[in-house]
Amino acid sequence: MVADNLLLLGVKGSVLAFRRDTGAQLWSTHLKSSGFVTVTSDAFRVFAHTGGELFCLDLQTGGRAWHNELPGLGYGVASLALPNAAGSTDALFEKKRQDDAAAANH
Repeated sequence: MVADNLLLLGVKGSVLAFRRDTGAQLWSTHLKSSGFVTVTSDAFRVFAHTGGELFCLDLQTGGRAWHNELPGLGYGVASLALPNAAGSTDALFEKKRQDDAAAANH
């Protein structure tokens, strides 16, 4: 599934992914508790914060890649940011394009 056709929803301690063109649910991952979930993503991963903890999920499957309990930071609402995410994503796709082209020539 292309990241451009996904909608991510953080709700009640879970992250869900939907197709933007049809609204069909693709996956759901329960993280923790039933609290507010802050969500952001890049072309490959979903980053979510809930219940005072940070989670990284695979964008395509919702599988948990890693988890950080953020000890000593409490349970408040968090904001998430991916500095230069657009540039980073473009660079990753360009590298993949070059790798694919090189593989096709061999």
